[in-house]
Amino acid sequence: MEILYDVLVVTHLLGMATLVSGVVTRVVAPSAPSGMILLSGAGAQALTGVALTGIASAGLVDTEVDNTKIAVKLVVAVAVLVLAHVVWRRPSAGRGIVGSLAGLTLANVLIAVFW
Repeated sequence: MEILYDVLVVTHLLGMATLVSGVVTRVVAPSAPSGMILLSGAGAQALTGVALTGIASAGLVDTEVDNTKIAVKLVVAVAVLVLAHVVWRRPSAGRGIVGSLAGLTLANVLIAVFW
């Protein structure tokens, strides 16, 4: 189960990298089709985060779960997923939505590292 957990961690990190690259693409070239990049990254983050939490909560790996932290991160991840879906459905979405998406992504990383 350790190998599966490690693969999910790598996939989770790749999802974050995809989200960041989608935001950078949107900022550098606003007319570029970055919505699917953002939606894919946000979806990967949410799904792998839930899977990682499930594996750790079941006691299948030697990792302790802070349920309050996970709940906050899940709320932020769902907000990022909703904003990514808005950007995907409306490519002309304003900079405020993309800025909010970037800020929430950064907040989720900071919560993961410093909490």
